[in-house]
Amino acid sequence: MRLLKLTLDNFRVFYGTQQLDLEVTEDKPAILIFGMNGAGKTTLLNAFAWALYGTFSDDVEHQERIINDHAWTQTAFGSVVGASVKVEFEHEGLLFTVLRTVSTTKSTEEQVELTPKLIVTESEHGVSTTVTNGQDRIQKILPEGLRQFFFFNGERMERMFTGDRTDEVKQAIKTLMGLEEIERAIAIHLPGASRKLRKQIAGNGNSRLQELMAEQEQLEKQSLDVHTQLLELSKIEGGYKREVEAANQALLANGKAAPLQRQRTKLQSRLKELMGKRAERHEKKRDLLARKGFLAFTGGIDTQVLDLAEGMRKRRELPAGIQRDYIDGLLEDGLCMCGRDLPEGSQARLALEERRYNAGLADVETGWMYLRGKAADLSLARADLLANLRECVSEIEEIESEIRQIDAELSDIARELKGVDTVDVQRLEERRKEFDGKLLDVLQQNREGRSKLTELKERIEKVNRQFHSARVQDEESKRIQRQVVLVDEVLTAFQRIRAVKTEEVRQQLDQKVKSVFGRICIKPFTPHLTPAFTLELLNHSAGVAAARSTGENQILGLSFVGAVSELAKETHDRKQKTPDAVLGGGGVYPVVMDAPFGNLDVAYQNDIAESLPKLTSQIVTLLSKSQSRGMVLDHLGQAASRMYVLRSYVTNGNADEDTITIHGRAYPYVSHGDFNHTVLEEVTL
Repeated sequence: MRLLKLTLDNFRVFYGTQQLDLEVTEDKPAILIFGMNGAGKTTLLNAFAWALYGTFSDDVEHQERIINDHAWTQTAFGSVVGASVKVEFEHEGLLFTVLRTVSTTKSTEEQVELTPKLIVTESEHGVSTTVTNGQDRIQKILPEGLRQFFFFNGERMERMFTGDRTDEVKQAIKTLMGLEEIERAIAIHLPGASRKLRKQIAGNGNSRLQELMAEQEQLEKQSLDVHTQLLELSKIEGGYKREVEAANQALLANGKAAPLQRQRTKLQSRLKELMGKRAERHEKKRDLLARKGFLAFTGGIDTQVLDLAEGMRKRRELPAGIQRDYIDGLLEDGLCMCGRDLPEGSQARLALEERRYNAGLADVETGWMYLRGKAADLSLARADLLANLRECVSEIEEIESEIRQIDAELSDIARELKGVDTVDVQRLEERRKEFDGKLLDVLQQNREGRSKLTELKERIEKVNRQFHSARVQDEESKRIQRQVVLVDEVLTAFQRIRAVKTEEVRQQLDQKVKSVFGRICIKPFTPHLTPAFTLELLNHSAGVAAARSTGENQILGLSFVGAVSELAKETHDRKQKTPDAVLGGGGVYPVVMDAPFGNLDVAYQNDIAESLPKLTSQIVTLLSKSQSRGMVLDHLGQAASRMYVLRSYVTNGNADEDTITIHGRAYPYVSHGDFNHTVLEEVTL
């Protein structure tokens, strides 16, 4: 997907028709757009999303006011007024024009929510056709779930892999990597086929299969209800986490509360680390008991085996070296090897016959010798198990002791914050405590729900096995049963394929995130993409989780976006060369990002500015004046095919007019005007 042009008509802060030419060259993949806060950078970012999907991001205020305020005010009652956004792009050799419009007859002073109309046109070799289901076509080119990776606000990018967004990220990546076909087969097609076949049994009259089918349907309904509850809990959990984090950040920003809040943040980071270590020690203890716990019950057995083996050895019941066929020859000849006669019933013959019974049992002797050696090792193994268990218990006790100490310190901090003689601090602390308590309750409910879901899954699998193995008499029921078994086997195979491919994609993405992050971050941190597709940051010099600042979070998010872009392109290139029936997907996509630097310090800004043009083959970057100084503009400017300024016209006559200097030339940045609006002006390169 390659963006060609963006055209706005009376869209929010943009009055009249404004146009962005987005063509770039291979060696200069960047488009730079400069604008002050409030000039329309976020609006411009959302213009792409609104045109493609008909929605805004959550941070856009007054989403019903799509039509420019001045255009709305100037329109007489009873007259038609509207707004539109048109995006032109090229995808796999075809040209597309996406036009989304709103139009209404003005009847009120305030704008109301309008239903937009969409027209999608596809062109090839100069012939254009209107796409019947335009939204579906857009979804096939760039699914909305992937929007967060390619059209995003840099200051909020870390949210894409935290809290309640992780499932969305995981699903979006599966879509990007072409796993949605497998997902649909697992979630819709195969279960649907199985249900359809089972319904045939209901009309066939086999009572046992009908009972099992009814039981499974009931369990699946319960499972779906629990899953729905867990999704709701996940959303609530994410909301509570954001409230707690907002309160924490506000306390950090408060002069009187900041020292205590910094100490609490440090303690909470240590507490999280200790909780992880405690879980590891408990897992080690469980593993020891699972693998070697039986040793605790072998006391006394080893000495019995040793005593028995020694007694048999003394009684010469474990001989070796004399073969039975040799003794058979002596008995047959009636003559001992020493030349003595061996008449029937003689004591010598009886002794030789007894020896014959035990002769040739070298394998038995070897077995006893092996068992004796192992028995001798049992006492050592028991002692080693006991020492390891004592070590685990000791470490767990030490960790829990430190956890209790930290809990006490956190309680002291909470009391001190409540005692701060500032209403704002007290209110913030009460709010933080309130939502922290709610969060704990939700987490407990989540654990209980997941436990119940696991139990239901096991019961469903048990009923399914009973259905597969149930004995049926009539041939029709047998036929349906075989078909159900086959469908279920295919479903299991697809689930395994999904698991393998998902893990394969996760590992590839994890390596790429590490690579991109390492090119930007100067600190000894290493990102890690967990199996749940959440991003962690580890301090590899200390071997613990890093306390992430806003800057590190932003770099982490940018690294994630860069890694996704690289992986998508590689997958697309591989698919073009060797089509893969299982793993398709991928693609070459543009990146449009607002505020890529946020509040980062100069060093990080320079590193990111140098890395941005390498993320993908086309990147549109929206910058404020403060974010485009020094080396930042040098790095980005060298990679830019085009630059634009969002010139803000303001009615406040007391406001200072301003310019922005780009490559030594001043361009209007803020100007006085008859009404508030923004105009796009191209910079001469």
